[in-house]
Amino acid sequence: MKTVWLLKSSESSDGRYRDALTEAGFSAVVVPTLSFQWCNERVLRDALQKPQDHTGIIFTSQRAVEAVAEIYGKLEVSIHHQWSEKKVFVIGEATQMAVQKLLKLPSIGQESGNAQQLAPIIIRETKPFDKPLLYPCGSLGRDELPKLLAQQDRDFRALTTYETSPHCNLRQTIQKLIAAGQMPHVAVFFSPSGVKFALPVFEELKVSTTGVKIVAIGPTTNTALVEHKQLVWGVCPSPSPDGLMRVLAGVH
Repeated sequence: MKTVWLLKSSESSDGRYRDALTEAGFSAVVVPTLSFQWCNERVLRDALQKPQDHTGIIFTSQRAVEAVAEIYGKLEVSIHHQWSEKKVFVIGEATQMAVQKLLKLPSIGQESGNAQQLAPIIIRETKPFDKPLLYPCGSLGRDELPKLLAQQDRDFRALTTYETSPHCNLRQTIQKLIAAGQMPHVAVFFSPSGVKFALPVFEELKVSTTGVKIVAIGPTTNTALVEHKQLVWGVCPSPSPDGLMRVLAGVH
């Protein structure tokens, strides 16, 4: 049985990847890679209390949805109603599902897998020089989406709502897996920050990726892997279990 390491956040309740791999006959191992801490809650609360000042809201990660949900749930019902009339943009199915579950809001753009795919959707659905889009994001967020929107005169308000750091058990987990002889046939990286934090641990523990099929969930993560001089075996066409299974169809 082929072993697949999923280098993702342990806080994520999204078990769909592990379920899909198990069903396809793989041994799936989640390697907790990232930890998150909320920040700027007061500024975020102030912004969320003023839906009338925004055209809508952009979510590019589940974590941003969770940070907003911490505050959103305590706001008045009238404010919830106002946000439900605004446009909510998301990247990927997992983020869309988080918006639906935690905020009970409809959203647009779940078919997109990265900023380059989401930007045209936002531009199509909004008007130039309109009120800003609220954009809660992480401390390690890239500035690609803001640049693409600014080029088309779409205003936005980026607000750092969580800080990303390596998971406290990342090194220990990898060490235990190696000691147990569970080196991966496939290593799946879910984010640029996952690449940034995991690869130095690989080097420190002398874990060779030679012979390991490296898979990126999306082009942004692929770029991060290439920047770290990793040979990428496959890039998922969409940030979803189906996208991963399509890539792994070639694993023998």
